[in-house]
Amino acid sequence: MKRITGIFLLLIFLTSCAAKDTETHSFPVHLALEQSEGYTADRYTAQVQPGERVTFTLTPAEGYNLTTAQGGDLQRSGGAYTLTVPAAKYSQTLSVEAVKSEVSITYHPNGGQGEEVSLPVLPTHLRLNTSTGQDLFARPGCTLMGWNTAPDGSGTAVGLGSRVDWQPGLTLYAQWAAWTDADCFDWTEYGSGVMVTGYHGQDTTLTVPAEIEGKPVYAIGKNACAGAECTTLILPPGLQRVEENAFADSGVETVILSDDINSITDYAFSGCSNLRTLRVNAVEPPAYSGSYFSTFADKYDRLLSLRERRKLVLFSGSSTRFGYDSPALEAGLEGYEVVNMGVFAYTSATPQLLLILDCMGEGDILLHSPEFDAAQRQFCTRADLEDHFWAMMEANYDMATALDLHQVSSAFSGLSAYLSEKSAMEPKRYDLSPADFDEDGNPVSTPSYNAYGDYCLYRPNAAEDAPVYGLGVDYTVAAFPKAQYIDSLNRMYQRFLDQGVQVFFTYAPRNREAISEDSTRSARKALDQWFRDNLNVPVISDIEESLYPGRYLSGTDNHLSTEGVAIRSRRILDDLHRAMEQEGAP
Repeated sequence: MKRITGIFLLLIFLTSCAAKDTETHSFPVHLALEQSEGYTADRYTAQVQPGERVTFTLTPAEGYNLTTAQGGDLQRSGGAYTLTVPAAKYSQTLSVEAVKSEVSITYHPNGGQGEEVSLPVLPTHLRLNTSTGQDLFARPGCTLMGWNTAPDGSGTAVGLGSRVDWQPGLTLYAQWAAWTDADCFDWTEYGSGVMVTGYHGQDTTLTVPAEIEGKPVYAIGKNACAGAECTTLILPPGLQRVEENAFADSGVETVILSDDINSITDYAFSGCSNLRTLRVNAVEPPAYSGSYFSTFADKYDRLLSLRERRKLVLFSGSSTRFGYDSPALEAGLEGYEVVNMGVFAYTSATPQLLLILDCMGEGDILLHSPEFDAAQRQFCTRADLEDHFWAMMEANYDMATALDLHQVSSAFSGLSAYLSEKSAMEPKRYDLSPADFDEDGNPVSTPSYNAYGDYCLYRPNAAEDAPVYGLGVDYTVAAFPKAQYIDSLNRMYQRFLDQGVQVFFTYAPRNREAISEDSTRSARKALDQWFRDNLNVPVISDIEESLYPGRYLSGTDNHLSTEGVAIRSRRILDDLHRAMEQEGAP
């Protein structure tokens, strides 16, 4: 009896230990996320302890929205989604519904290999980006050089990846360029491919082959095609390098190339006096999508949509992007719609203003507030297409195609610098909207940009008036010599005036403590009079009112806080009313 009792007590003891062991070493929970063509995830399985929080990050495929989830909570964050299981209690399979956009673009091979296909596009922009086409169609001996709304190319031309006005039933037809006969070229081996070293043809359109004798064409050497009689030059995707003077003194007027090229400079086209147009086709995914650089394409979309309507266009750099309450301006200016075109001051204003000019006409108003800390670029003393300019073009390269290369400079060198920087960046998607991210690229739950182009997230006043950077900007006459600054800006203004556009000059906001010691009150008064006497457009604002106590700025010395924006917008509205009355504007 004692023996049985002892065994019984031992069993009770072992059972108790097992229970404690189960509590201490509980079985893990296994979670599995269903795979889908509509998204990719940072992981598809997870093993955790019961009660542990689990998250999956999902990136939708182009043209897809993620809607509902089973087994977890789905929240959008910028261009991605987070699927959360707050406290995993048991093993399960998670699923997320991915829905194709009802908006689609149909692509026709138009003589190429492949079938007509309709691809969904998320309408995150007023105008929609097209496919790059490289995975859709092919045509032996030809280069895909773009899309067109008509099979014969007589409709609207659209670069690969660039934007198009969408309407139901939109079909884009592939446009092909036949390679120039390989016998017209001399070449040598170049790594695993070839370098073109000479050209003997006389074709009006010179389409460099993507391959010669089965080897990819990777480079075009010095003087290889110098003096060519062609007017159109088409370079193939996969081309890596174009050396100096490769097309020197040729008759080329238009160059078409792809954004996977590694190295090309303006020296490749030395002496090409007829060269006016550069078309860049996208074959690589964008890298600046969703950033403030990509806002230029969205702002340009709005500008295009208002081409035939009376409008007020606000322009300079980021001080304009952060500096206006456009809805308030529009409400106070009867008969005008507002577009905020400000993006980035540290790239040349000239090409941006030329693009804006093309969308403006009789009765429109341009309000320009150049930033003095980037005066050379803002006063149109330079016209180079720098790397930052191309970052602004990336979301719609066709914007740059509209520029006359005779009126700008460094197009190829700037493009090459931009592409070098882009190659080290994370690939993104065209359907990402900058309104889904803040200034630093962090996802936001409320739009950071409104439809007018204003950065509209709340920005608190600064805690003190002291400058953020302490850079003393010059507000003196000596800093703005007439021949270099005033005359160059007047030449640009005159182009707007010649099209019937009313141009007004105002001052960009600045922390009043972030100016140079030489910028005394008397020096500022003299500068204001200097502008009034020498600019060919009215100066509508008081220079002193543009110098704000630092508390009305946020994070820098020329980005206004939300309260600062309200103050400035009221002032600008009064200035505009007064100036328009004086100028007799409607």
